[in-house]
Amino acid sequence: MALQEFWDKFQASFIEQIGSLNISVLIDAWKSCGNRTAMYENNVLEEVAQSMGMSFKKEEFKIDYTFCKKISPDYEVPLIYIESENIAKHSMHEMRKLCCLSAPLKILITCVEWSDEDGYWKNGGNKKLLTDEWASIISKHNTVWPQPAITGVLIAERKNDILRYYSLVFSPNGEILNDSNIIIERRLS
Repeated sequence: MALQEFWDKFQASFIEQIGSLNISVLIDAWKSCGNRTAMYENNVLEEVAQSMGMSFKKEEFKIDYTFCKKISPDYEVPLIYIESENIAKHSMHEMRKLCCLSAPLKILITCVEWSDEDGYWKNGGNKKLLTDEWASIISKHNTVWPQPAITGVLIAERKNDILRYYSLVFSPNGEILNDSNIIIERRLS
């Protein structure tokens, strides 16, 4: 399967799972960082793995989540690594960790005031700052250890009763394959 198709399949299933959650689950998830992590862990990612025909593992190799392809009854190969960091400005360690792993798809899920629409956030969004930082990390790793992999980032953003998820995809050398766009928007009231 081509790398972009792999990402597209993951993203479509992620959108479906977030879209099917009861609003009360989403509201509860935004009460704390731990609640958001629990939402991904208990209500979203296992279902995404199943939809992709993979098993779901937690804290495999000290990675938050791993999707594996069963090769034989007693052996599974990791194909997707996922790191979750609730504070996007602290996600550089997670991005570095993902760059050190060998798999065709690596994903960071995070949360931040993202939108760069004029006037949407009082102090402006963090889209450019974080996109540049993540791209730089991926690019630096690629210069030393190139890998045939793409890195997707799912960014959650909540403003009042509007919850948005954005998607961003980087090539192996840190170039943007798919620029940030809203993949799902839900009203929490």
